[in-house]
Amino acid sequence: MQTTKSIEEAFIECEEICRRASSTFYASFSALPYQKRRAVHAVYALCRYLDDIADGDTHPVVQESEELTQLVEERDRLLREIHQTSMNNSEQEHRYRLMALVDAKERLTRLYEGDATAAQGEAVFIAMNEVFKQFPVRLTDFETIIEGMEDDLFEVRHKTWDEVRAYCYKVASAVGLVLIEIYGCEDAGARIHAIDMGIQLQMINILRDVAEDYRSGRIYLPINALGEYNIDISELGNTEFGTNHRWKSFVQEYIEIVRRHQESAQHLFEYLDAKSRLQPQLMCEAYEAIFHEIVRRSGDVFSKRPSLSKWRKIRLAAKLSLRRLRARWS
Repeated sequence: MQTTKSIEEAFIECEEICRRASSTFYASFSALPYQKRRAVHAVYALCRYLDDIADGDTHPVVQESEELTQLVEERDRLLREIHQTSMNNSEQEHRYRLMALVDAKERLTRLYEGDATAAQGEAVFIAMNEVFKQFPVRLTDFETIIEGMEDDLFEVRHKTWDEVRAYCYKVASAVGLVLIEIYGCEDAGARIHAIDMGIQLQMINILRDVAEDYRSGRIYLPINALGEYNIDISELGNTEFGTNHRWKSFVQEYIEIVRRHQESAQHLFEYLDAKSRLQPQLMCEAYEAIFHEIVRRSGDVFSKRPSLSKWRKIRLAAKLSLRRLRARWS
């Protein structure tokens, strides 16, 4: 069993992961009460851990066993049948990344069922063990997040808007569903709005990162919809493509879909108390600023990657400070 000190160290490490990964997210998390803030740091750090595995940015030590090997082989067969596309990596690297994700899933399952030894002394899992004890988060939502990471092990070629939404649900909406349980939202009606919030945030991510993802061999945009505008995916590698009228027409449709999800997402705040509401509000405002910049550029995400300006970050920080004071006295 981990000592109190090691648990505290684990949460501190998760907090540091959040701080290094995203100053905007980290600032918004600071508005939460202490216990909820620690839990959100742990969830975010876990998502970074899983994402880094899928991207090959980290290679955690996996204790391979006969049981784990069998689980990986079964999972691999199922995923190949589902995707029916080529892998993004060599057979050896693909197997390692999938094994690391399957291992993470199995460890989370054991922690959820009360087996603290599954943490194996790693900060992210030590912290998640405490999250499972303290909050009514659902294991199925974490399994969905991992499924999204598994998708990225294969060539990404979404064909329809529904496939885009399904991917956004896995990697973003599922995270939101975990967070509203930590916030203490007990109304089931909030879940649909949390799902739409995740979809619109991830769709903004996808549009912002089109050029970068294309260079990585990933096409998250709906290829069938691109075809309706006579856009070939090879054109996504052209730095001047943002001025093309076909691209601008496609982006107008994309923008309208994002806005429909945004409209639903706004209703989530009605279900949250003042302190919990602040974090998703700040996060949405940060993404809305990026989205506004994309709209202002008429969809040109190729010549320069849209990002928050220094002035915008200062404004968000000022809003955070003011709203934290209001929440404290509410």
